[in-house]
Amino acid sequence: MGFFSKKIDYPELAPDNPAAKQIHAIEGALKELMGQISDPMEVVPAEGCAFVFIGKPPKRFGMAILDDKVHSFAATAREKGLAPTEVQQINDKLRDAYLHCQDAPRFKTQVNGKEVVVTPDAQLEQEVREIMSVIYN
Repeated sequence: MGFFSKKIDYPELAPDNPAAKQIHAIEGALKELMGQISDPMEVVPAEGCAFVFIGKPPKRFGMAILDDKVHSFAATAREKGLAPTEVQQINDKLRDAYLHCQDAPRFKTQVNGKEVVVTPDAQLEQEVREIMSVIYN
């Protein structure tokens, strides 16, 4: 969460922030994901979906895409038959995108009693969308 692995106390996401509405739209899938993992999550809201960094980016993390359901990057990569080198290249690009936007404003919110970091950053959303379009088209 954030650039360093220390827990940072981000400001609360205001209910009138457009990102709060986007989080609400994918809340069912977010709760489903929370039921599957216990790692920290950082949500990047996007139009019609959300990208979720799972774990401790930029070093160790997984990725999921949420719309009306949970789409695991790792599972989708296996289904598509991506080679481990291709998966590593995508992970490297995701890491770079995260680092490009390390200074983006971040907020916290509660979902299902668990704190989630929300990063409503258009640049990060666009970079992640482009990277993930390789396997989600």
